[in-house]
Amino acid sequence: MENEKTTTPSHEPPAVATGGPEQPPNVLVADDSATIRVALVRAMPEQSQVTEASNGEDAWTLLQEKEDIELVITDLDMPRLNGYDLLQRIRSSEISRIASMPVIVVTGAEDTKAKSRAFELGANDFISKNADKIEIRARVRAHHKLALLIHELEESRKILNAQANTDALTKLTNRRAFFVRASEALELMRRHEQPFSVLMIDVDHFKTINDTYGHQCGDYVLLEVAQILTKNIRTNDILARIGGEEFAIAAPYSNRLSAVVLAERLRKAAESAEFIYKDTRVPVTVSVGVVAQDKNLPVDIDQLLARADARLYVAKRRGRNRICATDSGESVDDVPSDEVSCPKLDDALTMIQHGNAQAMLTHLPCLLEKTLPLFRLANERLEAGMPVEQLEQQIKLLTKVAE
Repeated sequence: MENEKTTTPSHEPPAVATGGPEQPPNVLVADDSATIRVALVRAMPEQSQVTEASNGEDAWTLLQEKEDIELVITDLDMPRLNGYDLLQRIRSSEISRIASMPVIVVTGAEDTKAKSRAFELGANDFISKNADKIEIRARVRAHHKLALLIHELEESRKILNAQANTDALTKLTNRRAFFVRASEALELMRRHEQPFSVLMIDVDHFKTINDTYGHQCGDYVLLEVAQILTKNIRTNDILARIGGEEFAIAAPYSNRLSAVVLAERLRKAAESAEFIYKDTRVPVTVSVGVVAQDKNLPVDIDQLLARADARLYVAKRRGRNRICATDSGESVDDVPSDEVSCPKLDDALTMIQHGNAQAMLTHLPCLLEKTLPLFRLANERLEAGMPVEQLEQQIKLLTKVAE
């Protein structure tokens, strides 16, 4: 945008301090008249940072690109996007910084109809095109203070919101926020007919750790476990500390097999990690309860979490440092997954992505056979010249070795 520039007027005397130095405003001036833009820029308070736009569309683009803009002064009659439409975009923006930004509209002195419409669309104040410098500076300073107050309130709101949704110790999502986010994810999976699973993770013998090494060591263990879990989940998984030494994971797009693979990966990661507190090695393992959504049984997050919690305590009763994925108390060693039957291709890919490629070796012939039609199709359409017959022979050899 050729009309963008930042100026700093140098002839305005410094503002009188009232309880501290006055922070210079950062203003966007949008007007198709270069003469009016120059007049407005010269009228700005000392050290003001002014960005100019000659039409509403450029002004809207600058608002989204320049996050430091605090105040808008705009004409109503502009090309490409007029001031009314610019106001509508500002007030309906999904970016709170923009939606709450003070806007001063430049109008004719007697144009009450234009003022009324602009006010209805969200204008904060008006200045006439022949306003003097004193009036312009006064209004800019007043609305700049309003902008700073709005910014402070927004930052406070963000902090309070983060505190309300974050576990104070681990900085993970807390129980309250987990139920909200996991419920939304579950509803989305149902709508798109996708699998969904929930895992409950508990630090084994945590009371003993506290009693033996002290509560500060207990906090250290929780922090380390939180980091281990964070490093070993997918970006769309929802991890939370839901109380004491208990953690929960909501796993969208994960069926029972995928969830079992993830649970076992987390268990192994905790088991193999070194927990050293004040030069002392602390033995730490975790137990995991796994539950997958049943398409034929409508359940909510509370019910899924309750079932996962019940399975977690089955795992703990069976000796801890293990997972349980059935109501009958089967541990991971009993779950019919990669050791019994060839998984579906999407399940196989999930297991490989979770670092469990070794378990797929016995199913390699079966998986290759499933993909043979793709190779044949590629040969027909692309004339790729791939040796499909040789691949079939290799599959037969692999099958004999597996047997």
